[in-house]
Amino acid sequence: MSTKAAKLSLKDKVVDRILGLPAKYIQGSGALDRIGGTAAALGNRALVFADDFVKELVGTRVVTSLEAANVVCLWKDFGGECCGPEIHRLKTSGTSADLVIAIGGGKALDTGKAVSVELDVPFVSVPTIASTDGAVSSIAVEYSENHTHIGVMRLNCSPAAVLVDTQVIANAPARLLVAGMGDGLATWVEARACYAKGKVNYRGGAISNVAMTMARSCHETILKFGREALTSVEKGEVSEAVERVVEANIFLSGVGFENTGVAGAHAFDAAVSRFSSNHSIQHGERVASGVLFQLVLEGDKDTVAELMPFYNDVGLPTKLSGIGLKDIDSKGVQELATIIMREKSSIWNLPVEFTPVDIRNALSQFL
Repeated sequence: MSTKAAKLSLKDKVVDRILGLPAKYIQGSGALDRIGGTAAALGNRALVFADDFVKELVGTRVVTSLEAANVVCLWKDFGGECCGPEIHRLKTSGTSADLVIAIGGGKALDTGKAVSVELDVPFVSVPTIASTDGAVSSIAVEYSENHTHIGVMRLNCSPAAVLVDTQVIANAPARLLVAGMGDGLATWVEARACYAKGKVNYRGGAISNVAMTMARSCHETILKFGREALTSVEKGEVSEAVERVVEANIFLSGVGFENTGVAGAHAFDAAVSRFSSNHSIQHGERVASGVLFQLVLEGDKDTVAELMPFYNDVGLPTKLSGIGLKDIDSKGVQELATIIMREKSSIWNLPVEFTPVDIRNALSQFL
């Protein structure tokens, strides 16, 4: 192979543009009461699971709607972790099911994706919070039984349906919606980096213009409606702003990141998760800080200036102290920088050149 050929980037290769999307996305106040119709179009025996809290919150409504649509409900309690043994347990208990419905947060939904793939049946994803964007994706994060992060499962199979009840979302703590905004604000910032770098997306294809448009729309929607949405959910109300932000947090961000990629913001999040033992911080809060870190590394002062007032208004963290790193010192900054620059980190998806000193200097701006 010639030297020139060896240096070819993905931009120089023939790669099809690929988009992966859920077959149906349903969102509205009271949507859970209509889940039976969605399920009946996909199967007639549903393996349904949620943790105890979510079961108490919405279980009766779900069962009532399924029974009214003549869908048999095989309810199982979710053990709380997306891990091999839990996936196997639920798969074994659902061998007679022709449909999987998972209800709750990210770990329940990720487990649902994996179980549905194991059973080779359609999956209905029902998020009860809008703090992350994984509900619509084909990606699941796997942990061990003792909650240690193992890796990412690329299942390459989107949900058959995603059903979002915005009143349930509005009733959840407002902090969770804000965290979802933080996660969503990373989508466009990282998408444009991956596009400039010529990266292949999570579906194995080139990044399409449609994917970039969705990522940009996510960013613009959150900035336009985020403040008003926060005011509404603090009152437990579903306004048009809430509908728009929930759609951005879950759908636009989810299909946006899966069909473009992640970069510095999620590299920062992953590093902080490994570095810190503080588990009270939301994923989206760490990612929001990572957005600022990436922008500083890229030298994009204009976007930082655009985001800072919004961060302050909705309560997203702008300092390392806001994500549980109050006492970090120069040695800690160096260690965190080393983790960020580890092999296979998404930091390498950035189209700019940088050194370990650049990483440390960028981190130091948030002390």
